[in-house]
Amino acid sequence: MNKKSILCKTLSRALSMKRPHGTRAVIEFTDWLHSHLPKRKHIAVSYDKVGNLHVDARLDDTNRTLFVAHVDTVHRETGANKIRKTQGKWYADGAPLGADDGAGCAMLMHMLHAQVPAYYIFTQGEEKGGIGAKYLADHSPELLACFDRAIAFDRRGIDSVITHQGWGRCCSDEFADALSGELCADGVLMYLGDDTGVYTDTAEFVDIIPECTNISVGYDNEHSDRETLDIFHFTALAAAAVKIKWDALPVGRDPTVIEKLPLTDWKSYYSTTSLTSWDGKWSDASAYGYTENDMLEDALRDAKLGMYHDLLDMIAEAAYPEDPMMALKFLNKRMLTDEVLERAMTDCAVYDADTVLLSLFDTAHCEV
Repeated sequence: MNKKSILCKTLSRALSMKRPHGTRAVIEFTDWLHSHLPKRKHIAVSYDKVGNLHVDARLDDTNRTLFVAHVDTVHRETGANKIRKTQGKWYADGAPLGADDGAGCAMLMHMLHAQVPAYYIFTQGEEKGGIGAKYLADHSPELLACFDRAIAFDRRGIDSVITHQGWGRCCSDEFADALSGELCADGVLMYLGDDTGVYTDTAEFVDIIPECTNISVGYDNEHSDRETLDIFHFTALAAAAVKIKWDALPVGRDPTVIEKLPLTDWKSYYSTTSLTSWDGKWSDASAYGYTENDMLEDALRDAKLGMYHDLLDMIAEAAYPEDPMMALKFLNKRMLTDEVLERAMTDCAVYDADTVLLSLFDTAHCEV
């Protein structure tokens, strides 16, 4: 990797700093990104009320692509992150590497400097439930409506173009196949559509933007001190990303049509007999005074007493409703420390159960 490239500069800067949401470190890194943007007259830069950094590098109204990456990391404290580099992989000593999503931030800066015409947003608080993305969906729907596709570079592994996040479809198979083909065009990378996505910022845009996805950038074991970044894959992806004609990719999904997934077992177990269809809001169950957050809080209390079964089942079924038994194989209950459980209990007062469960999945996920 060229040490003078903006890709390398941004990646090195991002991974060297721990940036929990809401800290001075996040502000400093966001400002660093701002100060290192390309100096071109047509680029418009702004911040919104929650601190998302907007970079409008579109040339005209035919540029209908949005790229996003989040500036916060999963770290619990600020400070320096010591990076080790061996045999094509980057590591951190005793802490998460922060390639989730420092790698995504570096990719966006690389594309901006390569003059890929699009709209770019560096978002806040993804690790705390998509704070910045939720703000955009709630307060800037007219902006989001300008785009046909929203792409995040915030996925583990080396081969995923995500077609489903959480509990439904986020992009069409037609779009995923076309994008995978473009990424693989040089014969170096191998991407395929992947319906096992969990959550990233673009999940908040699916009701407005037709094609929303998340692309693997080469990190693994995120949210743990075993996190790595495959630097060979990352640089190959960077080379491929600037060659793609993003606005020529097909649009096949209608965002007004929601593909609902079946009611999961844990929700069915706790629901009342009058709950005949899942509307995503638990309106019927709540009427009986027992909400999904109540269920989650009970499971968290049990876990603090050493009884993890219910909580692990709920996490697995929230993350992978079509195959929760598979998801269970990737959960390590030892990652659900008292601190993690306490934080989840606090989050229950702010976020819906689905968001908290997906965050717990990210925390407890491990490779087998």
